[in-house]
Amino acid sequence: MKYSLLLRLAFVGIVLTSMSGCLRDECTSTRTYVRFDPIYKLPVDFRVGISAESPRTLHKPGKIYAFGTYLFINELHEGIHVIDNTNPASPQNIAFWKIPGNVDMAIRGNHLYADQYVDLLTIDISDVQNPQLVCTSQDAFQLHGFTPQLGYLVDYLQTEITEEVPCNDTRWNNSWFMQGDVLFADVSFSSFADASNNGIRKNNGVPAATGIAGSYARFGLHDQFLYTVDNFMLRTWSLQNPTCPSRRDSLYVGWNIETIFPWKDRLFVGSQTGVFIFNNTNPARPVQEAVFNHATGCDPVVCDENNAYVTIHGGTNCNGTFNQLDVIDIKNLPNASLSKSYPMTKPMGLSVTNEHLFLCDDGLKIFDKSDPLNMVQLSHLKNMTTYDVIAFSDEHLMVIGDGGFYQFDVSNPEDPKQISLLPVVR
Repeated sequence: MKYSLLLRLAFVGIVLTSMSGCLRDECTSTRTYVRFDPIYKLPVDFRVGISAESPRTLHKPGKIYAFGTYLFINELHEGIHVIDNTNPASPQNIAFWKIPGNVDMAIRGNHLYADQYVDLLTIDISDVQNPQLVCTSQDAFQLHGFTPQLGYLVDYLQTEITEEVPCNDTRWNNSWFMQGDVLFADVSFSSFADASNNGIRKNNGVPAATGIAGSYARFGLHDQFLYTVDNFMLRTWSLQNPTCPSRRDSLYVGWNIETIFPWKDRLFVGSQTGVFIFNNTNPARPVQEAVFNHATGCDPVVCDENNAYVTIHGGTNCNGTFNQLDVIDIKNLPNASLSKSYPMTKPMGLSVTNEHLFLCDDGLKIFDKSDPLNMVQLSHLKNMTTYDVIAFSDEHLMVIGDGGFYQFDVSNPEDPKQISLLPVVR
């Protein structure tokens, strides 16, 4: 039986001590932690197809994807919001596609490729009000494990708990310990609080009928191929028959693989410990060309002609303590070298145009990157929590965050103007 090592996770929080006793000394500590209980799904429960429903408000938005005049926003593990963005000042929420287990997506032509827990779905979206499931590739991805009795381990339920424990319980002297199938870990050691966010790049050599993903994408398109990454694999899918991708290649990359960014004839794969660069001259069989190792931390990556830009942030399941933006020189691949690191607060998603870099960090920051070694911050929008961004053009910015989906006019990057917001409703 195969299943995840961590069936239940708990994190130690604040410690307060108190003492009481008459006949003998007694001591207890108050521990506040978050316990993560496993959620299992049997195949019969989630292989139920898809359905089109009336529009929903955003509740727990995930990744974003732009395609023509439409915007697609993932509702974590539930499906996809369809937004008519013909007028960015007044985006219209027109439909919700119910896709249990969905997190990622990519679009080429009339076909949307989406994950459904461990499966890869192909959906005909030529009629956005009536999408049709045309193909299911089962067991396309690795998740957290599987047991025949319970099914796939797909997620964890978080519960905050406060309780008294004896002071002489020496287990709490360690940064972590196991008790049966429960892991207790000090918050300074690790946190899984935003593990679920496990989103202008222009088309960059990708056909015009392909959409634009955010920097947290695990799906990428190039030529007639779809590339997907999961925790440790890069997988290649032929789209010669676009209605049903066929598996072509699977490459072991390393542990904790997070994102993929296709750039011309290369694939940049972000992990918690570095950036893996694959030569994609033969798009059917990418070949690893270079590796750039960095400090441990969550790692989306984007590129321009000369540099890759990588954000690293800690305080998450990535076990890192660094918060920085790295600029990597990629002019002379396979040699990749660090040009400069910029300290940040907690940087997450990012996007670039020819002259500017847009960064989700303590809100939204815009930099002049004409000189990558001396980037100048042009503006900083605060009072918002953001995690991914798409520069749709030099004037139009799309941002997703805890507050909802924002759009900005950045024609004057020193004074960006919010033009619309689809709010999160909790």
